[in-house]
Amino acid sequence: MKRTKSFSHRLSRRVIIVVAVIFVVQMFVVGLTSSKIIADEAARSTQHMLHGTISEIELPLGEVEIATQTVASLIASMPDNVGYAGMVISRTVEIDSLICGGSVIYPTPNGAKASMSYEDSTGMVHSYDLMGGWSESSWVNRCLAFVDQYRAPFWAEPYQAEGQRNQLVTAFCYPIFLEENGDSVLFAVVTAELPIDWIEHKCEAMRPYPSSLTTIVCGSTVIGLHDSAIIAQMREAVSKDKNLQELQEDMKKGVDSMRRIGSGSNVGYVVYGPLHNGWMASVLCQYKEVLHHSSVMHTNMLIIGLIVLAILYVICRFTIHRMTTPITQLSDAALRMAKGDLNTQLPEIKSGDEMMHLHDSFVYMQNSITEYIDELKTTTAANERMESELGVARNIQMGMLRTDFPDNVSALLVPAKEVGGDLYDFVQKGDYLYFTIGDVSGKGVPASLMMAITRAGLRFVAGMEQTMDKLLERINVSVTDTNSNDMFVTLFMGRINLKTRRMEYCNAGHNPIIVVPPAGDPYYLKAKPNLAIGLFEDFVYEAESLDLAAGTRLVLYTDGVNEAEREDKSLFGNDRLLEWAKSNLVRNADTTDKEVVDSLYKEVLQFTEGNPQNDDITIMSILIQ
Repeated sequence: MKRTKSFSHRLSRRVIIVVAVIFVVQMFVVGLTSSKIIADEAARSTQHMLHGTISEIELPLGEVEIATQTVASLIASMPDNVGYAGMVISRTVEIDSLICGGSVIYPTPNGAKASMSYEDSTGMVHSYDLMGGWSESSWVNRCLAFVDQYRAPFWAEPYQAEGQRNQLVTAFCYPIFLEENGDSVLFAVVTAELPIDWIEHKCEAMRPYPSSLTTIVCGSTVIGLHDSAIIAQMREAVSKDKNLQELQEDMKKGVDSMRRIGSGSNVGYVVYGPLHNGWMASVLCQYKEVLHHSSVMHTNMLIIGLIVLAILYVICRFTIHRMTTPITQLSDAALRMAKGDLNTQLPEIKSGDEMMHLHDSFVYMQNSITEYIDELKTTTAANERMESELGVARNIQMGMLRTDFPDNVSALLVPAKEVGGDLYDFVQKGDYLYFTIGDVSGKGVPASLMMAITRAGLRFVAGMEQTMDKLLERINVSVTDTNSNDMFVTLFMGRINLKTRRMEYCNAGHNPIIVVPPAGDPYYLKAKPNLAIGLFEDFVYEAESLDLAAGTRLVLYTDGVNEAEREDKSLFGNDRLLEWAKSNLVRNADTTDKEVVDSLYKEVLQFTEGNPQNDDITIMSILIQ
């Protein structure tokens, strides 16, 4: 036997499933919403931090710019005193702790570059060559080329400091122009050098997350990123990614913005903004670090939710089991009642809710079933007596029908119920054969009683030397006198002179009989219309006569044959009946009367295809010899 799960288990499981679905959906919505809020807030926070770092870097750079501009003004006031220029530069380096060195670059008329040098506060000696020139690879040449092109102060791209390895410095270059013959001519370029390690420290300090990368792009130099391989990878990624190319274009334009970059697990965002000197600062953060704490929180919430669901399942199952225990007890009691123990004890319930109402319904059902079974026993006993009596009545009725058929007569009667209202009979008196077939309106016991009365009338008039219409009128009077239920009988009655083969007949509202001559096709015998017997006592019937040839067969039937129907309500019909006669009686002239009756009954059964019989079926066959 298959083991079934308890109602409390199934209900608890469904409750937990519903709660779990709601919990998962809520977690998804909260996670999605909170992740977006956290990511947006992290981007804004990073942007504020970047702006603060830019301000911290720009403030010293601005001081250096002011100091360099002041030195340039002093040198411009004494253009012929080179020693004075060197002293001013040296003094400036000593005073400003951020400036690590400086110089004055004098371009010569023939294009050669002359310069001077000084010893800074750290003891580093800056060389100069007034007569010669600087190598073409020196930043000095690029500096002067930039001044010639833009004729404005600028910050030089970081370069390697002279005399020191791995020491990058940058310089603020301020050009001095003097008026000669109405033209503005470059006189000298004052530079102030400062190391960029403090800028790198600022970039290192500005790290919102452990893996964040803060850089400042100065031309082709990236401050804050020393690994050349990583720089090469970044440049290669920019060449392949359209989004990174747009980012690079924005940074070149000095746009202050934020952009989402990357794909898959490497998704992140870049916050970037320009410095006043044209450099561009940026911070790269990965979303997996931004959302790390959020992910931990969601994981903890999920674990707590699962624990709560487990506890809720236990509580639900215990509570539901306790609430549904009376249902189980009532179910067991109902099973015992179904097995016949109608006096089984029902559980006592006093909850005052629907459970108590169900208990009261069971009590009412128990009492009702007990009363019903008592009534059923009484009814069953009465039905058994009635069935027994109907069986006796059927036997009596069937016993009234003749079964001692002569060679030329055969008949069959199959009632639709225990007893029926169809009848057939035949009586031979001298040289005459009296025969009849009829159908009483209705079915059952009343129809069988009317059938018995009609048959008794036929037996009474058989042998009377009167015409067929007078004999039928006598039967009509007899039936009408005893008919108190407005019933009637369709009847076909005939009398055949066995010597002359002359048939006298009268049709009282019955189906036309089939005449099968020894030569020719079968046909329906036309008869004058007469009312069925039992309707009007004084009705005058009209008889007819017909001479029959030897070998002629008469087939009589009731409407249970031609009105037999299938499940789809289609009827056997008169055309099919006549076709059966043509196929079975004309070709097989030697068929016995019993075979004729059995053949037609079988044809009807095949047509109905097992559909229940809805009317009595009676078939009679007479062969004229």
